[in-house]
Amino acid sequence: MGHNNVDWAWRSPSGELQEPEKRLQRQSKRFRKDYTRQMRRLIARAPIEQHRVAIVVYGLVDFESFFKARAIAEGLREKNPKLYPYLGTDLKYFISMRPAYRGNLIRLVRMINEELHAMARQMESEIEHVPNVQVRYSNELAKADLSRVEMIHAVDGWHPSAQGHNVFAKAAFSGLAPSLEFLGIKGS
Repeated sequence: MGHNNVDWAWRSPSGELQEPEKRLQRQSKRFRKDYTRQMRRLIARAPIEQHRVAIVVYGLVDFESFFKARAIAEGLREKNPKLYPYLGTDLKYFISMRPAYRGNLIRLVRMINEELHAMARQMESEIEHVPNVQVRYSNELAKADLSRVEMIHAVDGWHPSAQGHNVFAKAAFSGLAPSLEFLGIKGS
């Protein structure tokens, strides 16, 4: 579950494309419900382990900064059609990536991150009596700056480039510090 679940415009009735608020609310709540179900499966197993278990729920990446890089790539491609040869192919199947729908995609991701954070807090309170299990939310991926065109792949302008992957890895690792401490692992 993740970014593939945030295409709010896919299969959306035309009325909801014009007035999407109810759809965004439903979709963020459904995301939380589905994610919670999967988390409960993990948490149900964790207490019987003979070691500490740390579960980190990461917020989804910031599409607003991604779209800044994407706009640069789109401008570069307008000037030189040989650049980003597959730029735009994602628009065929990921409707919410289309310029007209991007603002609501950004809103939905923020709403989902709020739901993920609330869900993690709920899980934490439910397992506070279980000393060997920790559940935490991390917004490190959601804070990662993807606004530079170097962060996206030069072929499709959608997937992360090697630099983009490094930004994600650094953000994800920095979000692990409290969990590593809980596990008794010293970070470097």
